[in-house]
Amino acid sequence: MAQAQGLQGLVGQPRATADAKHAQDIASSHERCVAFGLNASAEADLGLLSTAGLQDLQHRNARLCAQALPVMEMLYEQLTHAQSMVLLTDASGVILHSLGDPGFLQRAQHVALAPGALWSEADKGTNAVGTALMTEAPTVVHGQEHFLRSMQFLTCSAAPIFDHKGALLGVIDVSGDRRSYHPHTLALATMSARLIEDQWFGDRFRHSTRLQFHTSIAGLGTLNEGQLALDEEGHVLGANRRALELLGLPATVLRRENLASLFGLAYADAVDRSRGDATLQVLRGERVLHAKLSVQLNQPLSHRTALSEPGMHRQTSSEPLMPSGPLIAPPTVALHSLRQTESQAIQAAVQASGGNLSLAARALGIGRSTLYRKLRAMNA
Repeated sequence: MAQAQGLQGLVGQPRATADAKHAQDIASSHERCVAFGLNASAEADLGLLSTAGLQDLQHRNARLCAQALPVMEMLYEQLTHAQSMVLLTDASGVILHSLGDPGFLQRAQHVALAPGALWSEADKGTNAVGTALMTEAPTVVHGQEHFLRSMQFLTCSAAPIFDHKGALLGVIDVSGDRRSYHPHTLALATMSARLIEDQWFGDRFRHSTRLQFHTSIAGLGTLNEGQLALDEEGHVLGANRRALELLGLPATVLRRENLASLFGLAYADAVDRSRGDATLQVLRGERVLHAKLSVQLNQPLSHRTALSEPGMHRQTSSEPLMPSGPLIAPPTVALHSLRQTESQAIQAAVQASGGNLSLAARALGIGRSTLYRKLRAMNA
């Protein structure tokens, strides 16, 4: 039920509008191929990275691969009826991993559908991977829509994968014989990309406070919910792609926002209203959104540098939060230790970033305004 709910809205354009946009996207891609100097009748470049080069690239994308491979296997299980394969590429279009039908894999080798091959538009012409990288949108390229004639036996459906900052991580693609084309394949690829993004987001912010929100209560907990990671003052640390869509903001703008600017809700009020796993109703313009706030009270210092709970002090990230009292250091000693530890962490981050306070704030997991205020207090 949750998967079905999550699938809604992933591919939701009216058919006529979608067809017109698709035709325009393919035409624009063919124009780019001509500009790249490609010849439609030329054979595709079948070159692959060396074994060492591929292993290095896989190592540099180890986190993406680890989170994508289980999803690739799940996706391929839905495609066992067809001659097809599932591919994962990096942000430049180099295939990192592939799995698929043994019979089709042999044929795929003849067009370099294999790990180490580059599938950018400039190298392979119009294709789902390369075109998805150019448009940063889910893409189908079917049969004769491929620019290179040698590729026209294929049908390919690809969806881009983004991180919590809106940066492109790579692409997940389903490629097969054009006779095996199914209109639902793109929706499956898009849903798979969302699964990978949500796993990336969840892993990156596993120690952070998170806000889940949707236009309906039923949408919470599905692939179609928006998610924000927040610092100790309610500033946005990161967002999943659905959050950007629901809020109508690009990632570069959203990272400068906070709960108050987005929803007119102070962070402390949101925490109070969320006690007991309660669902919130927040306003975004004139639209009501349903939300749940999951507060992490024991996240590392790099994510939370202060606590609003009275009578509590900060321990290291591996220790539980303990009420101050006679069994531990007196409050004045604990406060001194907290400030000293915090100051050391801030100084180390600023030094490591070469004095770039924006980078230091990002490394600490706090807002820039919070870092500026703490630096002023340290220098007072």
